[in-house]
Amino acid sequence: MTANPLGSFSAAEPGRSMTEMTKIRIAESSDQKEWIRMRKRLWPECATERHTLEMDLILASQGFVLVAELSKSHLVGFAEISIRRDHVEGTRKSPAPYLEGWYVDANYRGKGIGKALIKTAEGLSLEKGFIELASDTDVQNQSSIEIHKQIGFREVGRSVHFVKSL
Repeated sequence: MTANPLGSFSAAEPGRSMTEMTKIRIAESSDQKEWIRMRKRLWPECATERHTLEMDLILASQGFVLVAELSKSHLVGFAEISIRRDHVEGTRKSPAPYLEGWYVDANYRGKGIGKALIKTAEGLSLEKGFIELASDTDVQNQSSIEIHKQIGFREVGRSVHFVKSL
């Protein structure tokens, strides 16, 4: 396994695990088609225009997007990290990096790719001077809650959000 400056890894040797054959790297503009494909699977209720807007906002911000690349142009996962400057529940310091979206294609889950995305996000966040990584999930998404806990996140609160039309 070979580490690069981003903390991602890849291996070209036969007999390596799926995780070792997957390269974790910063997303590039050429990844947009695959990235939006995966976003639509994670958030199917979201309109394409909304996905595009959110992707543009993350790329224009101080945040970053990591992708898991199995082979050239074959992405199997992503992690979107924003830098939130408002209050982030449970953090000790502001601003804080925030895991906005985290996805691995169904056929590649359980192989360590999601964990590798988060480990790389942690490394980049530390390099940028941050001390915590925050996240959220729907209160009813028990599998996501468990996965977050398994990789070291601690639950700091639960909330219900409201909007009122004016």
